[in-house]
Amino acid sequence: MQSFAFYRYFLGYLFHSKTRQKLLFIAVVGLFLSSFSLLVIQGIMGGLQRGLIARSKSIHGEHLIKVEKLDRFEIAGLKKYLEEQSISFVGELEAEVLLKHHNLITPAKIHGVDEGAQNIKFLENKDFTGLVMGSEVAAKLRAQFMDDVQIIAPGVTDSIMGEVPRFISEEVSDYLFTELLEVDDFEVWGRLSLVQNLLRQRNINQVRLFSKVTDSQIQEIKASYPGIRWLSWSDMNEALVWSLNLETKVMLFLFISMSFLVAIAITSGLLIFYAKIRRDLMSFWILGMSQQKIISLCYRFTVLLSGVTVVCGAIAGFGLLVVLEKYGHVIVPDIFVERGLPVSLDLSQVLSSLAIPFLISIVFSYFSFSQFRKENQSFVDVVRSLA
Repeated sequence: MQSFAFYRYFLGYLFHSKTRQKLLFIAVVGLFLSSFSLLVIQGIMGGLQRGLIARSKSIHGEHLIKVEKLDRFEIAGLKKYLEEQSISFVGELEAEVLLKHHNLITPAKIHGVDEGAQNIKFLENKDFTGLVMGSEVAAKLRAQFMDDVQIIAPGVTDSIMGEVPRFISEEVSDYLFTELLEVDDFEVWGRLSLVQNLLRQRNINQVRLFSKVTDSQIQEIKASYPGIRWLSWSDMNEALVWSLNLETKVMLFLFISMSFLVAIAITSGLLIFYAKIRRDLMSFWILGMSQQKIISLCYRFTVLLSGVTVVCGAIAGFGLLVVLEKYGHVIVPDIFVERGLPVSLDLSQVLSSLAIPFLISIVFSYFSFSQFRKENQSFVDVVRSLA
């Protein structure tokens, strides 16, 4: 009961007193905005990153199996196993080539895909009578439908022509726009027979998996075909994974750095606040409350106020994220890929949004509290000074 009266006094002094401490009030608002903004930023950034990763996986697949060391019978057995396990896949013969159209030339990566390509979502309904070109590749070459494009394989020569790199011509039959710059700007798809003819190679060199694969299935495949090299999506996109992690860490670092401004306001505000209420605290002591309990309740009030403020900020941030996710398409212009402002939050992000501002507040509040406790070792001395 005494604690409740003590806390009520603190809140009344903070928000309703004529001499209320504005700096401390600003610090409380800053603490609210800290948890609010951190949750909103992490939610939106997490949603955008999740959308980017999902688009990348839809093109590059969940896993990639390099099968250069397998013969055609082993590759056929691997394909049969994947079909039996209902794993969506496509066999590819991949090579880096040069594409030439009139006097324009650009490097590219060509994927010769087998009949399984039609079962892959991003290649559905694509015309494989010719080349399916990334939109930016076609733009660089100024190639339109039915234009003939020369495909040059620098690593494969034709001895009949005097060790000249092999080349083949094929018309453009379709375009592909994936919203991934590294794909649209560099990759081309075609029939497997076309690339086999260009490279003079019979077998495929990789199998791309588009379904989730369990650890037991991975181990079984590796045990059955020791010559393969297994790559996960993160292995195929190490630069992208690294940059996304760096983006998140830099954002958190900048946010924590800015939160120290709020911490300085908290420290200054509490020092002034404790100095103003010192005589009121003596009133509680005179009424029978022990000095140790009074000082303890002061710090508990600071902890409670910080916790409630941080939680309220997180709740308000979550509410804003719900609104943005629902009405984002109205807010964001149609020039952006992600018009819906996708929101993605996991438990670690929510906890960090609560913990970072709360811990910073508690640490700096403790500094102020220690200074107050040092200056008020005994209320008896304070009363004598007033006398």
